[in-house]
Amino acid sequence: MPRLVKDPHAYFRTLVAGREQGESRLAASAAARGIPVIGPVVGRLLALLCRVMGAARVLELGAAVGYSAFFLADAMRETGGCVVSVDMHEAHCREARANLAAFGLADHCAVLCADARNLPLGEEGFDIVFLDVDQRYYAELEPVCHRLLRPSGLLVADNTAFADAQEFNLLIRDNGRWDAVNMYAFLPNHAPESDGICLALKKHQRRKSI
Repeated sequence: MPRLVKDPHAYFRTLVAGREQGESRLAASAAARGIPVIGPVVGRLLALLCRVMGAARVLELGAAVGYSAFFLADAMRETGGCVVSVDMHEAHCREARANLAAFGLADHCAVLCADARNLPLGEEGFDIVFLDVDQRYYAELEPVCHRLLRPSGLLVADNTAFADAQEFNLLIRDNGRWDAVNMYAFLPNHAPESDGICLALKKHQRRKSI
């Protein structure tokens, strides 16, 4: 059997792509204030998923300082789409808007100050939903994400290794509405670096025969 590399954590740190100055500065500023961010690896994963799916409409639940929206909106600049980034705290929304504007991404991301549990966004239609709020609310937001995604739309949930995400994880596994994989992984520069991330595809609903 082929052997693993020596010290995988150190090795995979060397594979993290170069970071843009603005992104690195925003991550450092957030860390100094105790605000967790997804880091460049998960950020690039989100951007890659947007590009692979040709996503035109993306919803982010949990804007914070706009760090993850930076990656999503940058991908939207390529696909011609737009991100709606939601946060219930007005101060977070103001900061996220300012940061996205500074990156030249304001035309590709609208920041909405609202409670994610009561979004005035109508029915399904988003290609991707990125869920990154307090994990205590994940299970409550599962039906919201399902409603807002188009059939075969993708839900990406961060921080699924947290104990408060357990009810959500079981819902995704057991309720029959998703094709999902939930991974526990080493994620360099993520907060925390050892965490779970869930990718769940919304299943097509079969119509009942009359």
